[in-house]
Amino acid sequence: MLLRPDWRKDAADVETIGAVVSQAIDTAEGSGDSHNARHEHMFNPWLTCSHLMVKVLGDNIIGHWTYVGTPRLRRMREKDKQNRDAIARAVFANLAYAVALGIEPPEVGVSLRAAKQKITRYDRRGFGNLPGVIDLLASYGGSILLLRRSDRKGISSAISTNEDWAADLRKTKIGVHHFGQEPGRETIYLGRVERDFAGREESRELIDYADTDETHRYRAEMEAINAFLASSDISLQDHEGKPSPTGLPFLRRHFNLQPDDPEGTERFDLGGRLFGGWWQTLPKDQRHRIRIKGEPVADLDFNAMFVRLAYLRGGLTPPAGDLYAGLPGLPGEPWRAGVKKAVLAMLFRRTPLTRVPRGTSGELPPGTSGPQLRAAILAAHPALAPVFETGIGLSLMFTESQVIVKALLDLADQKVPALPMHDGLMVARSKADKVARIMSYAAEAVTGHRLPISLKSLY
Repeated sequence: MLLRPDWRKDAADVETIGAVVSQAIDTAEGSGDSHNARHEHMFNPWLTCSHLMVKVLGDNIIGHWTYVGTPRLRRMREKDKQNRDAIARAVFANLAYAVALGIEPPEVGVSLRAAKQKITRYDRRGFGNLPGVIDLLASYGGSILLLRRSDRKGISSAISTNEDWAADLRKTKIGVHHFGQEPGRETIYLGRVERDFAGREESRELIDYADTDETHRYRAEMEAINAFLASSDISLQDHEGKPSPTGLPFLRRHFNLQPDDPEGTERFDLGGRLFGGWWQTLPKDQRHRIRIKGEPVADLDFNAMFVRLAYLRGGLTPPAGDLYAGLPGLPGEPWRAGVKKAVLAMLFRRTPLTRVPRGTSGELPPGTSGPQLRAAILAAHPALAPVFETGIGLSLMFTESQVIVKALLDLADQKVPALPMHDGLMVARSKADKVARIMSYAAEAVTGHRLPISLKSLY
């Protein structure tokens, strides 16, 4: 198991929209770094590059090691040589990727500490000597690899390439289409979020679980989704309408344990949302740049999905209309966003709401207290009183994720690319009506009910 402290938050904000789950997950994903030092662009041990210039560079360096290396290097075991060469190719691929993405300077964060944890399913095996291979590459006179060591806790070291090689790569119009990933990278994550209210510190523990028929099935589903997205025409335009670099479309599914689940528990019925898509971190005001098969996108969303799922879980029929509006003392659109955050907080937490959720400034009437907000929500949804504040949120999130995965698989069968946004999908505008129907059918297949879908935005 890997324990990685990742971020600090006010304890009152922990349950908001399940943010403790959603916001932390991507931070926890990594390559086995032995500390929490991060960089905006961290080394990806699975990255590959098909660009001829990058492949030739790797062949030349590896050939130099083989025929001109020191006696110690020549005496290496064959497996160790293969691992060393694989690390070197991944290093060159990462440097080239930084160039292709337009990162200035073309730099990649990397941990040079010896890993203290054992190798797990989340790591690429054979990469334990990454620091040694980087030192070896940096020692070559005139090497393309430049190493900047960090002596500050919490700040990673970084590798970069010299401007001459970067300029030569740019001239060849290297692009994201030249990059891929080695097979075998984990797509099914299991973790536990730990909370320290006194210190207001959060940490995420990744669990090195044992595979079951269930995890094999989930992994096969993710492989099918990723393969289809990788083969689809999905792009990003710059302000002039020209192609702009993006990350690789590689999604991972993250499941969660409850904080009080006993040690050794392994379960896959909580959480389950999809993370890792470059479009998921794209600011909302930049989504108009996304193109699917050359078309701008439409953002489709399930209406108040968590609340509807809570009603269905209790064998109840959700009331008509907007489930986040019309609360006593909080009518209308101006307060909808704040009400939504509070409702979701009450679905994720296990104690009564005593303070308004963090991040609702300006979204609730001035002076609104936590107890007032809680009373208004219970008055609007009295049937959910036995469900609120029981920690059901992660279970509802799992149902939501099952619906999204089902929709993505059905759309892939029909050759319709879709970009998941946790509880919704972005699709080509011309496919919006068709996708809405498929999303509704997926909801019915998973929950037994067709859930309403709205057009959230046209980008």
